[in-house]
Amino acid sequence: MGTSVLINRIWYKAGDLAIVVATLLGPVLAVQAQKWIERGRDRRQRRLWIFRTLMATRASNLSPAHVEAINAVPIEFYGKNKSFKAVVEAWKTYIDYLYQDKVNPDVWVARRLELFNEMILLMAKTLGYNFTAVEIGRELYSPKAHAQIETDQKIIREGLAAVFRGDRAFPLDIKTFPSDPDFVARQAELQVLLLEWLAGQGDVKVIFDQANKR
Repeated sequence: MGTSVLINRIWYKAGDLAIVVATLLGPVLAVQAQKWIERGRDRRQRRLWIFRTLMATRASNLSPAHVEAINAVPIEFYGKNKSFKAVVEAWKTYIDYLYQDKVNPDVWVARRLELFNEMILLMAKTLGYNFTAVEIGRELYSPKAHAQIETDQKIIREGLAAVFRGDRAFPLDIKTFPSDPDFVARQAELQVLLLEWLAGQGDVKVIFDQANKR
C-alpha cells in the first residue's frame, strides 16, 4: 500500500470521527451556549435594575429600594471590564464619604450629591445610556412635601430613640388649664369653709332623715 493511500484513509477516518464528535457534542455545546447567554442577559437585567432604581430614587436616598440598590452595586458590577471597575471605584468613594462626619451639613450634602451623580454617570455609560451630568443632577421631580415628610420622620425617629435610651425626656410645657369661672368660685368657697372647719371656726351641718330611721 502506498503512502498516499494510507494518508488518505487516515484523513477519511479522522473526518468521520470529527463528524461523530460534532454530532454528539453539538446539542451539549448548544445548551451550554444558551445557558451562557441567559446568564449574561440576567446579569445585565440586574445591572439595569440597579441603575433604574437609583435614578428613580435619587431624590429619596433613605428609601429601602435605594439602599438595596446601592448595596448591590459591587456585586453586579464586579468584573475585569474597565467600565465596571470604574463604577465600583466610584461606589467605594461614595460609600466612604457617607461615613464621614457632617461638620457642615450643607457642604456635606452637596458633596454627597456630586459623588453620587458621578457614580450614576459612569453606570449610565456602561449600560449604554447617553445621559449628561446635567440631566442626572437636575432633571428630576422631588415634591417639597416628600422632603418635609422625610425630615419629620427623621426627627420623630431620632427623638423617640433618644427618649428610650434615656438621653432625653418628653418636653412638657403646660401654659393654661381649661376652667369654668363658676366652678373655680365654688372651689375657692369650699376651700375657705374647709379651712375654717379644720381650724375649729365652723360647724358641720348634720341633717337627720326621720323617714328613713330604723
